[in-house]
Amino acid sequence: MFRFRQKKQRRQPEINLTPMIDVVLQLIIFFIVTTTFISIESGAKVNLPSADFSKIEEAKTITVTITENNMLYVNGALVDAKELPSSVVVALRNEPEATVIVEADKQVLHGKVVSVMDVLKKAGAEKIAIATQPTKEE
Repeated sequence: MFRFRQKKQRRQPEINLTPMIDVVLQLIIFFIVTTTFISIESGAKVNLPSADFSKIEEAKTITVTITENNMLYVNGALVDAKELPSSVVVALRNEPEATVIVEADKQVLHGKVVSVMDVLKKAGAEKIAIATQPTKEE
């Protein structure tokens, strides 16, 4: 007599999410660890806002300072708002890999800081950071 083979039942394919979740969590941890916050002193006196993750990092930097009365300084030298792009371009030619640090007094309006950052970006600054001071523990 003939024996008929039974059809093997195939398991339904599954997508295992565990490796994908592991990779996503590793990427999140990587980006958290590599993010830096910079605080550098400059020539103009400003009252910086405070943050919990402020730290000083030694690197090539160009400092743009906005004082309480909206005066602009590039690396400690007073510049007019119209001269800011050209001053930043010159500074970036001398230090092409430099991070541009924006030090704004905490009394300066947010819109002013954003407009200065926009000018910096248009002038060719690729790395821009906002300076803060460490939070005082009580």
